Amino acid sequence: MISGLRSAEDRQVAVSRLEAGVIPAERILTDDPEEPNAPPVWLCSMSANAELIARSLSDLNFSTQGIAATLEAARKIGIHIRCLDEAFDSRNDWQSQIGTLLTALNCLDRKGFSDRTKIALQEAKARGQRLGRKPSMTDLRKAVAIQMIEAGYKGTKIWKILAVLEGPPISQSAYYLWQKTWLAGRK
Repeated sequence: MISGLRSAEDRQVAVSRLEAGVIPAERILTDDPEEPNAPPVWLCSMSANAELIARSLSDLNFSTQGIAATLEAARKIGIHIRCLDEAFDSRNDWQSQIGTLLTALNCLDRKGFSDRTKIALQEAKARGQRLGRKPSMTDLRKAVAIQMIEAGYKGTKIWKILAVLEGPPISQSAYYLWQKTWLAGRK
C-alpha cells in the first residue's frame, strides 16, 4: 500500500512496485487481531487527502465486512483509495462505484469459499477420510457379483440382484464398469 503520493511520477513508481510484487505482505495488511472486521490500524496514521493505492480491494482487509469498514473509515478521514485490479477509485462518485465494489466483494467471497473448501478437503484427506461418494460396489456386492459371473449369469440379471443389496445406490453403468475392470484383471 502506498500513501501520500501526489505526483504522477511517484504514483507510476508505486504502481510498478505493486505490479512487480516487491512490497512485502506484512506491510500490506496489518490489522487488529481483536477486531478482524475493523479498519486496519495503519489507516488512522494517514493524513486527510492522502492517496492509498492497492492492487486489489482484498488487500485492504481480510473480509468483506472489513473492506467495507475500511472504505467507510477512509471516506470519513478523507483518504482517497484506488484499487488497480477492480478499477475502483474513491474520488469518483460513490454511487457510480457501487457496482464495482459489489462485484469485487462478490469475487472475494467466492475466493474465500473456495479457499475454505480446499483447506477443509486437505484436512479431511490428511485425517484419512475418504473424499467424495461412497463406492457403490461394496465388498458384499463384489462377492455376490463374482459368484454370479462364475455361475454363468450375465450383466442385467447380476445388476438387478446387486441393486437390492444393502449399500449406496448402484447404477447399471457403475456395475458394468466394475465388471469390465474385474474381467480385465482376470486375464
